[in-house]
Amino acid sequence: MQPIEIQMLPCNASTNRVDMEHMTNIVNRSFAASEEGIWMNGADRTTVKEMTKFTSKGEIAVARSMGEIVGCVRIQRIDWETGEFGMLAVDGAYQGNGIARELVRFAEQKCQNEQMRKMQLELLIPQEFPHPAKVFLENWYNRIGYHRVYAEPFDASYPRLAQMLAVPCEFIVFQKELR
Repeated sequence: MQPIEIQMLPCNASTNRVDMEHMTNIVNRSFAASEEGIWMNGADRTTVKEMTKFTSKGEIAVARSMGEIVGCVRIQRIDWETGEFGMLAVDGAYQGNGIARELVRFAEQKCQNEQMRKMQLELLIPQEFPHPAKVFLENWYNRIGYHRVYAEPFDASYPRLAQMLAVPCEFIVFQKELR
């Protein structure tokens, strides 16, 4: 495998429609696989408009192989001491090569450099059954140092999106202390 470069996209990268569509497709394909059976058919995780907005705000980091975007993550500040990563996604052809772990490390380092002390993520899980991909992700997050902080019903936080769920779900919020 070729070396992977990870970098924050500059805000003006939001005008590159091809890259915005490409990242949107990576995120939607990745989440379609890891959230199969959770959403009603046809529900996408994100849109080109949303990815463009996040990029224009300087919140998107990408992983590139030979110049091509193969993964991405959204990084944002929650409060003065807490950063959050989300929409972590890697193109299916590149999964299993440690790219997701490198994107998480990049997000953690960025937040640590900005004097944040904690990193957070949210994991959507069904309430009625263990979803294999979600069990895998929870175990993976635990292995890389994240621990459950609290859970909240998905419909309370995102009532509009909750209408697109196929099953009742909750968000599990995980955090990790940054050193």
